Amino acid sequence: MTKLSMTLAAALLAAAPFAFGAGSGPMSGGGDTGGMTSAPRMTPQQMAARSYNAGLKHKERAQDYEAKAAAAKDDKDREKQLGKAKDQFEDAIDDYRKAIGYDNRNYQALNELGFAYRKTGNYDDAVKAYNAALAVKSDFSPAIEYRGEAYLALSQFKQVQDAYLALVRADQDQAAALMRAMEAWLDTHQENASADAKAFSDWVTERKAVAVNTVSMSTNNVRPWN
Repeated sequence: MTKLSMTLAAALLAAAPFAFGAGSGPMSGGGDTGGMTSAPRMTPQQMAARSYNAGLKHKERAQDYEAKAAAAKDDKDREKQLGKAKDQFEDAIDDYRKAIGYDNRNYQALNELGFAYRKTGNYDDAVKAYNAALAVKSDFSPAIEYRGEAYLALSQFKQVQDAYLALVRADQDQAAALMRAMEAWLDTHQENASADAKAFSDWVTERKAVAVNTVSMSTNNVRPWN
């Protein structure tokens, strides 16, 4: 072998390990890496958190578009802003599904998935997502309230009532949020209301009176310190 051939062969052998390493992803395990270190691998929970946070950013943008739609001066602009909001919620759905793929016990991602489904009009899948969140954490009151709103959109009044009563016992703020949602729904469904809807309206009126009286009694029972 000539001197030139030997020099070329040595150079190729020296380059070979680095050529292999460049296409094989980060190295793991012990051993001398010649001073080179690789970035630590993310855990599934960390990957889930990253996707979940990305979904929240889409949710925030969607809500900004919803606010613009509410302030729109004409129907054309309103529909345009609502369309943009829906696009952002659909992007959020993709991110939340990725988060759940990494960690299927991430009840917050499951809850937000339900929220995004509900905002895009997919109420059945919203309920399924809320059910999954509550299967992981049964006392997670935001999911109970959101699921109540999804049941409301589906006119499943008994389930809405059960959700409200559960929140009255566990989380007054969330109970108040569901009460506002029920009142808003009834305001837009007064005409041609079914018998079930009318009965539900009467129930909401009764429960609101109970809530007002409860707050009044609680306020009267507060004694100032002497």
